[in-house]
Amino acid sequence: MLLSSIVHDFNNLLTPIVTILEELQARHVGTSRQLKKIDGAIYCAFQAKVLARQLLDFANPRPVRPEPVLIRQLLELLEPALASVLSPGIRLKLDSAEELPPAFIDRQLVERALLNLVLNARDAMPEGGDVTITAALEFPPACHPGGGERMIRLSVADCGVGMDHQTLKMAGQLNFSTRTNGTGLGLAIVRQLMESLGGGLSITSAPSQGTTIDLWLPATLACFAD
Repeated sequence: MLLSSIVHDFNNLLTPIVTILEELQARHVGTSRQLKKIDGAIYCAFQAKVLARQLLDFANPRPVRPEPVLIRQLLELLEPALASVLSPGIRLKLDSAEELPPAFIDRQLVERALLNLVLNARDAMPEGGDVTITAALEFPPACHPGGGERMIRLSVADCGVGMDHQTLKMAGQLNFSTRTNGTGLGLAIVRQLMESLGGGLSITSAPSQGTTIDLWLPATLACFAD
């Protein structure tokens, strides 16, 4: 309860700060150098709000409310929000397979997971590049749940710095981060969210080859049965 109260107050303090900064940004107040500093401040404030949300998830996880969701439609609706958090040199690409069955998921939790992964991808590409989100119906790896049933693989891939073998083994564990100023909550939260939905998470990465995070989501295959 104490943590929830502190995070709530923290969010209340952040809200007017973000509002004022966005107003200054919209009015183009200041020199080019000052506007860049405003952009940086907005970015840091946004990251702080994301961290606050993650802390609340750990302190007070809400009940999971799964329902059939069309992933293609979810991505189309979420695209503007995801694109808005990317740097100017990073492009967002969406590629969803045709006629995917609905995923049986908590829509809000998957949206939050995607936001976390897109933010991670952006931070892994300081020189710019592409973030590609794909969706397909596939069999999950043997080490993940699914009981041999096909699941929807929702992937977020970047072409950034990637991870070596040792870092890859630690990725997704609580309190581990690849960044010196990281919280270690990002991938840990996403893994927790996927497991709460009866799905899973897998990671593929190599130094200088980028990183791909696969979210394995339960699919409502019954409606596709003959």
